[in-house]
Amino acid sequence: MSAAKAQPGNSKGAGAFSAWEFLLAFRYLRTRRKHGGVTLISVISFIGITLAVTALIAVMSIMNGFRHELLSRLLGVQPHVYVYTAESSALTGDLVDRINQVPGVRQAGPIIAAQALISSERAASGAQVIGVRPSDLGRFDLIAGEGEAAAAGGGIVQGSADDFGVGHNGGDGILIGSGIAAQLGVSAGDTVTLLAPQGASTPMGTVPRRKNYVVEGIVSMGVLDLDRIYVFMPLEQAALFFRRSGGADYIDIRVTNPDAPEAVVEAVRQLVPPGSAVFDWRRQNQSFWTALQVERMAMRMILSIIVLIAAMNIISGLVMLVKNKSRDIAILRTMGATQGAVMRVFLISGAAIGVLGTIAGIILGVLIAVFIGPIQDFLAFVTGVDVFDPSVYLLYRLPARLDWAEVAFVAVWGFATALIATLPPSWRAGRIDPVEALRYE
Repeated sequence: MSAAKAQPGNSKGAGAFSAWEFLLAFRYLRTRRKHGGVTLISVISFIGITLAVTALIAVMSIMNGFRHELLSRLLGVQPHVYVYTAESSALTGDLVDRINQVPGVRQAGPIIAAQALISSERAASGAQVIGVRPSDLGRFDLIAGEGEAAAAGGGIVQGSADDFGVGHNGGDGILIGSGIAAQLGVSAGDTVTLLAPQGASTPMGTVPRRKNYVVEGIVSMGVLDLDRIYVFMPLEQAALFFRRSGGADYIDIRVTNPDAPEAVVEAVRQLVPPGSAVFDWRRQNQSFWTALQVERMAMRMILSIIVLIAAMNIISGLVMLVKNKSRDIAILRTMGATQGAVMRVFLISGAAIGVLGTIAGIILGVLIAVFIGPIQDFLAFVTGVDVFDPSVYLLYRLPARLDWAEVAFVAVWGFATALIATLPPSWRAGRIDPVEALRYE
């Protein structure tokens, strides 16, 4: 359609962003023959924005998945809130019962944490021993086989925790991580030996304490590093073996909302004796938490810049389009089109590329995040190698968690960058002098 047929002077279409402006803008995007280079650049711009937005959504979804999986599994075995007090009797007394009454507390109980050497007839390995009351074992989601963490692969993979601390072994049964079981070459029902570094003093020196325990069950927590170190023991046995006269080292508190434990921390501080320390898991894992936050912000910034670079391709396409359509612009101006109307025509052309590219990128990014599992399996099948080795990445599957707030941010950012990129050439088109354009045409 020629500029004359667009009838910009028609009173019915003279408003801002009127029908003739949209019609002319989309007609310019489909320019063919001698001006076909404009269409090619528009296609390249569309593909660039699509791929950039897809990468932003896919990468942020995978990072959110890593964060969620690591935190859910980490908090599946570690306390949400820690309570340390100098009065050791308070750790196993009525303080625990009072903490359990605090709103937002799911469960609280005493814990003994110590290091030991665990060995079998085949090998030996260092271990982090957690002494816990059998009645409190269910608060560890990964062991109890409950919640999102259990759905991701946590729980008892061999044996059972039913006889933990009260079974036929007289309380000498323990639970060990699947990584330790693999290193020692043991399974449920086998016997292992624990060696504590703090031993009895003798004329020959310090003799480490050692005792045999039966493996009641093997636990998989879904994180390879955790599976390689954790051993769970009944609290009374741990107190005897590690000689904890107070009966516990600290109180483990589980809250209903681990992402916001501040209210529980303040409430518990009102209950504990003076001089006690109460803090949440973020302080205990400060470097890890800070690294996650910084990495997330850095990746979002870097990928947002990539989207901005892709949107810059729109400028080159519009500059060529304005140059090729100088004669049409002059005719429109002589027919009564204002500078703003001409500017809006090219603004619509460039914004359409950005909007359509962003929508296509959002669709592809969401599909990748949703079907990340089959995609990983397909790549492993095609390449013949495990593209996500758990010994390297510490997780057994490539995680992805779609955050719709992130998708909304990407949509707004994609639309905004496309709109900003169209402003300079659109402004230049509106400033063209029709007399000069027709004279040199």
